Amino acid sequence: ILQFDTVEMNLDTQECFREGKKIPLTPREFELMEYFLRNPGRYISKTEIMEKVWNMNFDTGTNVVEVYINFLRKKIEAGFSEKIIHTHFKGYRLRKEDEAVA
Repeated sequence: ILQFDTVEMNLDTQECFREGKKIPLTPREFELMEYFLRNPGRYISKTEIMEKVWNMNFDTGTNVVEVYINFLRKKIEAGFSEKIIHTHFKGYRLRKEDEAVA
């Protein structure tokens, strides 16, 4: 089980919950969320996401990372008051909204 704030992910059952509500994720969304949960508070670049989640070298001409971040945000953050996936010029970061931005 991986957990951050109100998000919990069961790796055995491949289920993700936020505040106890089951969040249906595609296999790729699940892998992306798992990577965020394994790296909370750390900036993760698009290049790193492509290499670690897609097992590919990053092609600057593609927006696949942005598309999947958007899909994930819609599922993980929709209907919840606090956003946890934040965009920064360094990449993306899983953090609570009230945490200081470094």
